[in-house]
Amino acid sequence: MQTVFLLCLITQSWWTSYGDPELDRIVSKALESNLDLQSAAQRIAEARALTGDSKSKLGPTISATASAQQLRGGFAQGITRLNQTPGGNFVSPFETGLLLGGLDMKWELDLFGTNRAALAASKSDLLAEQQKREDLAITVSAEVARYYMELRGIEDRLAITQRNIEAQKQLLRLTEDRVKAGLASQLDLERQTVLLANTEATVPGLEADRTLHLNRLAVLVGDEKFRNTTLAAARPLEAPKLAAELPSEILKRRPDVRAAEARLAAAMARLKQARTDLYPKISLNGLMGRQGTSLSTMSLGGGNFFSIGPQLQLPIFNSGKIKSNIATNDARLEQAKVAYQSEILTAFEEAANAIASLQRQREREAKLSVASQSARSALDLSMDLEKAGLNDFLSVLDAERSLLDADYQRSLARTQVLVESVALYKALAGGWPN
Repeated sequence: MQTVFLLCLITQSWWTSYGDPELDRIVSKALESNLDLQSAAQRIAEARALTGDSKSKLGPTISATASAQQLRGGFAQGITRLNQTPGGNFVSPFETGLLLGGLDMKWELDLFGTNRAALAASKSDLLAEQQKREDLAITVSAEVARYYMELRGIEDRLAITQRNIEAQKQLLRLTEDRVKAGLASQLDLERQTVLLANTEATVPGLEADRTLHLNRLAVLVGDEKFRNTTLAAARPLEAPKLAAELPSEILKRRPDVRAAEARLAAAMARLKQARTDLYPKISLNGLMGRQGTSLSTMSLGGGNFFSIGPQLQLPIFNSGKIKSNIATNDARLEQAKVAYQSEILTAFEEAANAIASLQRQREREAKLSVASQSARSALDLSMDLEKAGLNDFLSVLDAERSLLDADYQRSLARTQVLVESVALYKALAGGWPN
C-alpha cells in the first residue's frame, strides 16, 4: 500500500519513459523501502494527529468524575449531623463515607475564530508535510535513476576498455611476430606493451566506481543486500525528446513550491490566531452529579447537584505578551512570504539550467559520436599503411589512443545526457513539457 501511495504522490511515473524494466524495478523498490521516506511518513502521521487535536477544540469537552472518601465532619461537603443528646452541641462531629459521581462539561465558544485559526494552521502544516514527502519521493526516484544511469555508463566504459584490451593484446601478439620476422623493431613492441598496460590499469578504477554506485543504490533502496545484486542487462538507454519551450505553469506542481505555499498559509492562520488573544474568550461551563454517604443514599434526590453558566475571560494587563506574540507571528509571516518567492525563483532557475545543460550535452554527444567514428576509421587506415610499410608503428599507437579516448568521451557524454534529463525531470517534479 505504501508503494502505491507514493507512486500516486508523484505526478507521473516519469522513469518509465526510459523503457528500462530494471530501472522501473529499482525505483519502485526505493519508493517502498527508502528509510527517509518512511521517516517522512511518520512526520505526516504526527501532523495529522496534531490536526485532530486542533479540531477537537472546536467542540465541548465532557469528563466523568467519581470519588470515594472517608471524612470527619463533612462541613465542606454540606453534610452535618444534629446532636440528639439533651444539653449537647447542636452539631456533633462524626465520621462517615462520601461517594460522589458526576459529569463536568466545558465548551469554549469560538466567537472570534481562535480555534478555527489554529485548525487552519494545523491543516496547512499537514499539507506542507505531505508536499515535503512528495518532494522527497521525487528526489529519491531521481537519485536512483541518476546512479543507475551512471552505473550503466561505467559498465559501458568497462566494456569499451575490455574491447580495447583484447584488440591491443592481439596487436601485441602481431607485433611480437613481426619483431621475430625482422619487420618491426623492439621499440615498437615496448610501446605497444606500455599502451596495453596503461589501458589495463583503468579497469580497477572503473570497477571501484561500479562498487561505489552499487553501495549508494543499496542505501537508496533501503536494502544492504542490494550491493551484491547483479543487475539484469538492459538495452542502451535513450533520453526522451525535449520540448522547445517550458510552460511556466508546470512549475506550480513542484512539491517544494506547494510546501512553501502551505507554510505561508499556516503563518497567516497563526497570525490571525495571535490577534484573537486581544478579544475576550467566552466559555460555557457545566457540572452535574450525585453524592451520598453510601450506595443506597446515592438514589436520594437530596444528593443531586448541578451548575451551568457562561465564563468570560478578558485580557486587561499582561506586560505586552499578546502584542509581542502578534509581532512574532507577523515577522514569521513575512519570512514565509520571502521563502515562497525564493522557492518560485529557485524552481525557474533549476528548470532553465536543466534545459540548457541537456541541450548542450546533446550537442556534445553528437560531436563526440562523429569523433569516435573518425578515430576508428583512422586506426584502420593507420594499420593498413603500417602493414604496407608506408607509415611507422607510432602512428598506429596514436590512433589506438585516440580511439580509446574518443569512445570514452562519447560514453561519458551519453551518460551525462541521461543524467541531465533526470535533472530536468526532477526540476519539473516528474513532469515533462509537451
